[in-house]
Amino acid sequence: MDLKQSRQEIDRLDRELTDLLEQRMKVVTQVAAYKKEHHMEIYDPRREQVVLDKIANLAADKELAPYLKNIYRCIMDESKRYEREYMER
Repeated sequence: MDLKQSRQEIDRLDRELTDLLEQRMKVVTQVAAYKKEHHMEIYDPRREQVVLDKIANLAADKELAPYLKNIYRCIMDESKRYEREYMER
């Protein structure tokens, strides 16, 4: 595969990831609404560790697991920020 083909594949995957991340963020608003209604904290370190462990276990290529966990830390940080903004409305 040449560079152009590789970049086209990355572009295709980015479109898919964007769609999935949008769907994930919509579910985050449901979580935020629940937490707000039940006076719960946004940050749940135990839940985050469960998610990170799950991601590491889901990785078919275990060499990539640390990188995927870092990506998910970023996703969860942005999710918490979005939850905070949603709950302040």
